Amino acid sequence: MILGSSKIRERLDNGEIFREGTWDPDCIKEASYALRIANDGMIIDNKEYEPDGSEYPMNNIIITPGSIAILSTMERLCMPGDLVGRLGVRLHYASMGLTGLMGIQVDPYYGQNRLDERLYIKVANFGNQQVILSEGATVFNIEFSLTEGANNPNKRSTWERIKKNFNEQKQSNWTYMTQVKTEFREELDKEIGGIRDNQQSVVMFGVFLVAITILGVLLTILFNVDNPSNWVTQWGWIILMVLFTIAVAAIVIFVVTAGLAFYKTTGERKKRE
Repeated sequence: MILGSSKIRERLDNGEIFREGTWDPDCIKEASYALRIANDGMIIDNKEYEPDGSEYPMNNIIITPGSIAILSTMERLCMPGDLVGRLGVRLHYASMGLTGLMGIQVDPYYGQNRLDERLYIKVANFGNQQVILSEGATVFNIEFSLTEGANNPNKRSTWERIKKNFNEQKQSNWTYMTQVKTEFREELDKEIGGIRDNQQSVVMFGVFLVAITILGVLLTILFNVDNPSNWVTQWGWIILMVLFTIAVAAIVIFVVTAGLAFYKTTGERKKRE
């Protein structure tokens, strides 16, 4: 049986589920309780904020697209032996892409052996925009079901366990898809750079060939005409010499430019490699 709002309130008034002074009656829903996030006891952008008052320095907690974070609750738990909790991300934040990466069950007796035990919840932002959270935001829901026969194990601090697990993972502050995307982008940039270098070389070589061809045609005209005054006017000769000069200048410019471009692209290629 899942507890409804009146039963949840009854348990809370009796000092069960959450420790006195750490819960809010406005967070009691029809058949669940909306958990509020704290501004300590977190790992954001791979930086730890211990659950002893090491508060997050900004007004809002920002979880960037593709990143993973650890959040904790303002509520301190003291679960009774006959209740088990089920966690989930609330609809508003789930629709933004926030996804829980944790076990959804809160065991009976959780927090009974420690006065300051809260929930630590690993999340990832699979959306395409930042998820911005303020202290006290009701990000998660927990519902409570009756259970029988549970014992009271003496477990280590949840914060120490989850922090150790988080720190042992390679690039634990990013999702796998983000890592793949980053690696793919690096490879793509390298390939595009190589294609751009090759294209530039081909274009420069093509222009060089055109300039050589024009120069060759002009030289052929100049050396193979017996009496150019019969068919080339004075203005025609001027135009011919201007074209000759332009062709020579173009060849010199393109040769120098090609040399500089080759030197530059060779240096950039070595840096990328």
